[in-house]
Amino acid sequence: MSTVLCTFARRQWPTIARQLRVQQRSAGCKGRQANVTPEVVAALGQCSTQALVDALWVNGWPSNYVEGARPLAPNTRMAGQAVTLRFVRHRPDIAADKPNGVLSPEYVAFEMCGPENVLVMSACGPWESVGGDIKFLRLKQRNVGGLVTDGSVRDTNAVSAYGFPVYSHSTTAKQGPATMQPWAVNDVVNVGGTVVRPGDVIVGDSDGVVVVPQSFAVEALRVAQEREEVEDAIKEELEANPTCPGVYYPFKPPVARESPLGVLLERRGITHQFAPTRALSTRASLVPGCSSRQRRQLSTTATAKGVPDEMKAVRVHTVGDVSALTVETTGVPSDLRDGDVLVRNAHAGVNFIDTYHRSGLYARELPFIVGQEASGEVVKTTPEALAAGFGVGARVCYSVLETYCEYSKVSAGALLAVPDNVNLATACTVPVQGLTAHYLVHDAHAGIAQPGDWMLVHAAAGGTGQFVVQLATAAGYRVIGTCSESKMALAQSLGCEHVIDYRSENVADRVMEITGGAGVKAVLDGVGQSTYEGSLASLAVRGICVFFGNASGPVPPISPLKLVPKSNFITRPKLNDYTRTRTELVARAEHVMSAVGNGDVSVAIDKRFSIDDVVAAHTYIEAGKTTGKIIIDIAP
Repeated sequence: MSTVLCTFARRQWPTIARQLRVQQRSAGCKGRQANVTPEVVAALGQCSTQALVDALWVNGWPSNYVEGARPLAPNTRMAGQAVTLRFVRHRPDIAADKPNGVLSPEYVAFEMCGPENVLVMSACGPWESVGGDIKFLRLKQRNVGGLVTDGSVRDTNAVSAYGFPVYSHSTTAKQGPATMQPWAVNDVVNVGGTVVRPGDVIVGDSDGVVVVPQSFAVEALRVAQEREEVEDAIKEELEANPTCPGVYYPFKPPVARESPLGVLLERRGITHQFAPTRALSTRASLVPGCSSRQRRQLSTTATAKGVPDEMKAVRVHTVGDVSALTVETTGVPSDLRDGDVLVRNAHAGVNFIDTYHRSGLYARELPFIVGQEASGEVVKTTPEALAAGFGVGARVCYSVLETYCEYSKVSAGALLAVPDNVNLATACTVPVQGLTAHYLVHDAHAGIAQPGDWMLVHAAAGGTGQFVVQLATAAGYRVIGTCSESKMALAQSLGCEHVIDYRSENVADRVMEITGGAGVKAVLDGVGQSTYEGSLASLAVRGICVFFGNASGPVPPISPLKLVPKSNFITRPKLNDYTRTRTELVARAEHVMSAVGNGDVSVAIDKRFSIDDVVAAHTYIEAGKTTGKIIIDIAP
């Protein structure tokens, strides 16, 4: 590498390092890989490597034990997610092509490591040196979580004094560059006969090192902790009543209840090894440092007390007007899969889309429970949901079908955490109206409208409209709102520069008057049939009309020829296509929740109804009287 390039690299290193850390956080998470929380990594670190080998074995995985990796110091423990570095045999052309200085692969890997990471170095032989005191000083400075190699390390006394866990085949006085070169960072490597993907959880203790696949980490934790609980029970029994261990070994679920081990486990209240084998974990089961004995003492399942067998729900058996809504008693969902939670709903949001489902405009399989927005508290969880941060007692909001009911089964992937500075009633406005407003303001217009441009917002004083106006104003757009005369003052107070009474004024004429004949770059129209013509006429050249609702009825088919005079665009988006990934969903929600919690966006709850008054709630929203959010109070 030239001197000029080395100087450039040194100057640019803070930026390069930040980019590499971003890459590292996402590495290994493609395909079936899944993010692993720090709590799960810490809890895996409290498991013995033997229990993890067992957990992998009973589920059909290889043992994933790194052959020959021994701790440099006694009583060593380690847990972290893998950053990988692969060495290749020395060749002059490879040595010539390899970047030097700070961009050499080993130093790139070092900068990707932190306390939550273990550096996994794949050597070209058990006695080949992967580094010594000067190189590994940087790992000490980075406070690395550990180092694992199937090669050897040198400068043993100095490296041991650095204080981070080191597992290697052995120690050596040899220099590495003569026999091998660092070549690739964060790809799949083979270390000690075990395949390691970036992001896998690396666990070490005095017995050695085990690689827990990232995609299996939560399940491996559950099985390992359950097997440790069984091991403790067997050991305690053998100490109290000495006999041959073969009475109880080997064991693999499902355990027969009539077997000696089955009798022992049932006597001790340990049932997770019986068929079916997947039982809900205890709340303590994923707590770092919680022993199996402590888990038995806690003995609370991941279910809050007082969850009944039946609940109240609003169903539609035949589509139609508000008379199609019936309040019934039905069973509380009990078919939770791993990754699901049960939420006790405090509030359900009432949205126009609920009336579309009820009337049959948007078809659903009959019968169905109405609603697709709610907030409440988790009362039952599962291991994967708990690992994602949604334990019993978590305050959440979400958008899934079937929310006009006291309890809903929800996938953790759909849940949004509610911060402490936002109450549950306010949070109920976010999953549909808040997130809809966010994608409308920031994305649905495809960048055709830019901050500083005029934007026309219909129904500016309604629930979604209020969110839109405030977010658009905060983003720098100049907003013209439409609403009825009685709501004009409210719309203006939210940030509209101009407000048009759509009942008594010609919207397009007023828009052209306000904009000096230019028109608006974007129209956000959730009203539909009664406003679409004025929306199209209000557009500027190359402006876009975003039709996102049908409050007055669906927009009829529009001929492309109607768009020719001003080269206009139209789109009919939906929220699901703007929250396609968990990352996008959470990013939008955090933006909106932060704005609401900080008071930058004011949320108006117009009217609240009890679940028994659901007919009145639908009658009210269809009458166009709203000046904010309508919610159904479900929890007493």
